[in-house]
Amino acid sequence: MTSKADVVSFNYVENELEPVKQLQLDSGRQVQAHSNENGELIEITEENGDIILKILMTESGPVISLTGTHLKLQATESIALQAKKISIEATEKTSLKSNGTMEIEASADIDIKSENDIRAKGKMIFLN
Repeated sequence: MTSKADVVSFNYVENELEPVKQLQLDSGRQVQAHSNENGELIEITEENGDIILKILMTESGPVISLTGTHLKLQATESIALQAKKISIEATEKTSLKSNGTMEIEASADIDIKSENDIRAKGKMIFLN
């Protein structure tokens, strides 16, 4: 069984800064694509104009920004993050959980800081 994809046509909107191609979705969201001095930009915006997805294609590669109430990455096998620096910050709570083993490894120092108590619970805690 084969099926044809719907052909989508973008509206071309001229403004004083740069030409923008727009696609109005049934939900009221818009897909916009345009180029500027920083690169090529694709944005999905809510009806109120809030940007929920932004993909900026730059000389050094894509920069992807997602904004929303919830963000979920799910894979049946694995998720790998690789970068020079990775930062995770939460304003209320951060949890790491594994139903199997968990390893934390560094080739340099590991600093653990808290303004309150630090607890380590386990059947046996090995130091050194």
